[in-house]
Amino acid sequence: MSKSKQDQPRPDKPQASNPQTPRAESTSRREALRAQQAAEAQRARTRRIITAIAAVLAVVIVAVVVVVLVQNQQRQQQEEGLRAQQGQVTPPSANEAGNGLVFNNSTQNTGKPLVEAYLDFQCPGCAHASALIDPLLEQLAKSGEIQLTYHMLHGLDRGYPGNHSYRAALAATCADVQGAFPAYSKAVFAAQPAREGDGWTDEQLRGTLAEQAGLSGQQLADFQTCFDSRTTSDFVDAMQDLKPDYVTYTPYFAVNGNQWQPSNDALASADALLAAIQAVA
Repeated sequence: MSKSKQDQPRPDKPQASNPQTPRAESTSRREALRAQQAAEAQRARTRRIITAIAAVLAVVIVAVVVVVLVQNQQRQQQEEGLRAQQGQVTPPSANEAGNGLVFNNSTQNTGKPLVEAYLDFQCPGCAHASALIDPLLEQLAKSGEIQLTYHMLHGLDRGYPGNHSYRAALAATCADVQGAFPAYSKAVFAAQPAREGDGWTDEQLRGTLAEQAGLSGQQLADFQTCFDSRTTSDFVDAMQDLKPDYVTYTPYFAVNGNQWQPSNDALASADALLAAIQAVA
């Protein structure tokens, strides 16, 4: 009797494939290597882009610095050229030290307290002082009770573009050459822009404000020539450069070299202000 088919040996079943065969592992390593290479390439591109941007910014910064330096040098050369052409003039009201303008020849008030006002045309507090304090000081100087000297500084130009304080001080000293300093300085302060640093145009300084100060005809023409040619620039620089070290802000008032800040009570009248000055002197 023949054997049943069931009793016959069966052929072996095929084994399931193992995903971790050497070939699969090799493929996985290649893919990981390609991913790593792609990431490194991306990082390299990013570094190159950042380096390129930094290089461009560095070039731009250097270019801006060079332009500013060249402009400043050109302006300085232009001003020096104008000075050489026109020569320099010392304002007639200049004090003996050559760093201030004496009001109303008040140095003749021998033995009287010396009041010095350090002001900057761009300083809001100085504009307030011009309207409130200066008229009383000038009244006392006219009556022979004090000596009064103005120092018109331009230190605020360091914080703003346009050298407005310098140009205003230049115009004020040119106005002094025409005998119009007090009126001109008051006109400049009255026209001070609401925002500190905005300053005045040349047309305002050499035209509108000069006319408001009473300059006209040949006087106005001579004033404009003085302003345009920077005829008093050496004196303007001296007012800034020769100020005492203790003057670190504006408005700054001193009596016989002693710091003085007028109180509200002192501003009640000229007599009250004189008493305050004499107390400091």
